[in-house]
Amino acid sequence: MNKIAVIKISLFFWLVAGCASPPGIPEVSPGDLPHSLKVVVYDQTYWPVYTWSPEEAASRTLRIYIEGDGRAWLRSNRPSMDPTPANRLVHHLMLKDKSPDLAYIAQPCQYVMNVNCNREVWTFKRYSPKVLQVMNTVVNSLKATGQYEKLELVGYSGGGALALLIAAHRNDVTSVRTVAGNLFPEFLNRHHGVSEMPAALNPLAFSAQLSSISQTHFYGTRDSVVPVQVSQHYLEAFEDTSCIKIERVSADHQSGWIEQWPLLLQRPLACGM
Repeated sequence: MNKIAVIKISLFFWLVAGCASPPGIPEVSPGDLPHSLKVVVYDQTYWPVYTWSPEEAASRTLRIYIEGDGRAWLRSNRPSMDPTPANRLVHHLMLKDKSPDLAYIAQPCQYVMNVNCNREVWTFKRYSPKVLQVMNTVVNSLKATGQYEKLELVGYSGGGALALLIAAHRNDVTSVRTVAGNLFPEFLNRHHGVSEMPAALNPLAFSAQLSSISQTHFYGTRDSVVPVQVSQHYLEAFEDTSCIKIERVSADHQSGWIEQWPLLLQRPLACGM
């Protein structure tokens, strides 16, 4: 890979990472949620995964929020040494969610690291089979701890790709919602004119498994990072779209979502509920 290609990739992923939090949005503690959550770090997986989970199960369905790609790149076009997200949008969406059982999963090496964490994990190896395996192991643990029967997934930005990949490899996911979701990483890379991530899995490779799962994908009308074309091309790849909805929201990649989230959650899913 030549130097110009590397710079193009890093510039793009700095944009996707959202290195600066929107002004006026403070950090959120898991104790701030209506149903207080506990912090659990799963460190027996290859990479550690930081989570919030219920103290006790209140229902048989767990709704899991999956973090975006975090601070993968720096302004100086170098990979970050710490992928922990500066933008805590996902936590604030959870504050607006009145569901009795909520959980949060960060991507590997966000918030906490081990000796296996390196910059490749949060740059070019995102959405790789190994990352998917680690994330699914954590989902299994969250489900087993609360003895949940069903799962609902909510993914933000790059967490949208992971939500779809996780759902495609399970039989207990009843719905997937994405917020400014990267539903089609290959297309998004081409759209921005950057090189592909060879290790990344493509959710559309699992369209047969995904087509029967209720999905709502919200895109921001002012989002230049993950524009509407990503959702459109994702939808066009399915022969049967009866369980998939694409909905526009007046928002950009970070701003405009929090205030509207309670109403967006009330939108009916396409099928299966």
